[in-house]
Amino acid sequence: MSVWKDKRSHLEQAQMLQTTVGNKHGLNRRAVGLFPQPKEEKATTIDLSSQVKFHNLLVAIEGREETCVIRMVSPSQKARAAALVFRGRVLACVYGRDDSDTQLLGQEAFSQAKLQMLSSDAIIDTYKIDDKTAIAASSIFHGELYDPQCMMTANDVLQYSLDHLLESNAPGTIIINESDGAKAIVYIFKGKVHGIFSYKDGWLEPSIEGTKALLHEVYGATISASKLRLCNIWELKPLTFSLTGLEEQLTNGKQYASLSLDYSELSKIEQKQKDSLSNSFSHIEREEEFAAQQNQSQGPNKGGNPWKSIRSK
Repeated sequence: MSVWKDKRSHLEQAQMLQTTVGNKHGLNRRAVGLFPQPKEEKATTIDLSSQVKFHNLLVAIEGREETCVIRMVSPSQKARAAALVFRGRVLACVYGRDDSDTQLLGQEAFSQAKLQMLSSDAIIDTYKIDDKTAIAASSIFHGELYDPQCMMTANDVLQYSLDHLLESNAPGTIIINESDGAKAIVYIFKGKVHGIFSYKDGWLEPSIEGTKALLHEVYGATISASKLRLCNIWELKPLTFSLTGLEEQLTNGKQYASLSLDYSELSKIEQKQKDSLSNSFSHIEREEEFAAQQNQSQGPNKGGNPWKSIRSK
């Protein structure tokens, strides 16, 4: 992205956006901080908004079908927002104000955020992320949440949710919490630990061992796990909406088509390439096998399905 007019020093702008992620203790207490963080070590482009330039930014992201995160801080309105964009469409959005305990979600959040982004002091940060991280992260907003038994320890919950996501091949996340804040987020994709982000140390080497080691650094940890239960990549479309509103007008309800989509990803599972996105959605038939194995043992999920839909709450 091109750099727009600077009215603050780069350091001051970076500090404003850093408060949306975590504090000096390595804890994140804001919903907008749950969105995937940039992986590049170099500083991301941080710009000030104006009506024309902000609209052009959205048009460019939608037109190029980019997968990215958009973050916003409005000092005058004491507002913060973040949007998860998948191939040019908003997959999740959160908006909040310091003077309100209520967090807006989805299209309502994005509509409110766009109004705030047009203010002269709004600070905009955009950076690209990979499709796999975006899909896994979307489970926080559109997936099923693991509901552990009351007697389970944090280690039990981590072990079961990690085993389930890896064995069932389901895209999902595991959030390790300390007190009232998030300490780290683990992204699972297609039976592998795809990424680990620590609010203290940044991005870590993704591994099962690294995931389990995080618990040793957290006092009184609690675990939140979510998974995305979709049959194929096409089912992501109803969970998204247009950045600009233009695509809905142009397509007029026609079948979703993307110029950047690799249509080999959408053929039958046995014909998929090894690393295709659609392979990540072959997990549903494997969930029953995993549940049956757990029920035959003394696993922590005996007594019914412990995964509850977030959208039904």
